[in-house]
Amino acid sequence: MESRTAEVPFSAGWEALVGVASRPEGVFPTFPYEAKVVRMGEKVIARLSVRKFLFKFEFEGVLEFTFNEPHVTYVMKGSRGLLILSFAALEGKLVARASADVPGERMLGKKLAYLAEGAGLSLAKMAESHGIIAARAFGSPRDFIIRNFEPSLLAHVVRYVRLNTGMKSFTLTGENGSERFTVKVKDGIVEKVEYESSSGSSIIEVGRSILEVDGRDFAGIDARGEYVMKVRD
Repeated sequence: MESRTAEVPFSAGWEALVGVASRPEGVFPTFPYEAKVVRMGEKVIARLSVRKFLFKFEFEGVLEFTFNEPHVTYVMKGSRGLLILSFAALEGKLVARASADVPGERMLGKKLAYLAEGAGLSLAKMAESHGIIAARAFGSPRDFIIRNFEPSLLAHVVRYVRLNTGMKSFTLTGENGSERFTVKVKDGIVEKVEYESSSGSSIIEVGRSILEVDGRDFAGIDARGEYVMKVRD
């Protein structure tokens, strides 16, 4: 079996990781490569595809997952063999490992490293954001209220919406009386934010992926308090 590991910063804990990882249908599509999970009867099927490093690597198999603190493990069993993604929530970091037991596995080193880093980054970001926003949000994934909102939370809200709706492109609107902001997301890229208040309006061009954005991208928005959030196609 061939394996590669990657480490990414992680400010949440194992419980937050499990809260997101236990929903593979929501989290797999957030990986920064082609990945999805579908249900076929009682089986859960995972499909991954990486088009890098000279030749394409694709894998499809029945997905099983286990949790054993501090580890989360996805095992994909397919006709070609096994593909395993495992994650360990350690102090300040998430250690991701991608392992393959398939024909030609010794040629998959770079692809396994890419799989591990991409999945680890996505899980870390989604778990951190979901943990922060879920405690403040009340309502459905597409219509909810956030209490004690502030601009630094907007990156987490965008990731929360992506995870909970499965939408790669959407418009997020937040309103609080005379204040309103609109975030445009297309194909996983946060394009811009439009902000309106009693003192005027402004547009912030962002142009960064959902996984990359942080509070600094929304520093020009002075939005605080209780906000009504709506998500539209």
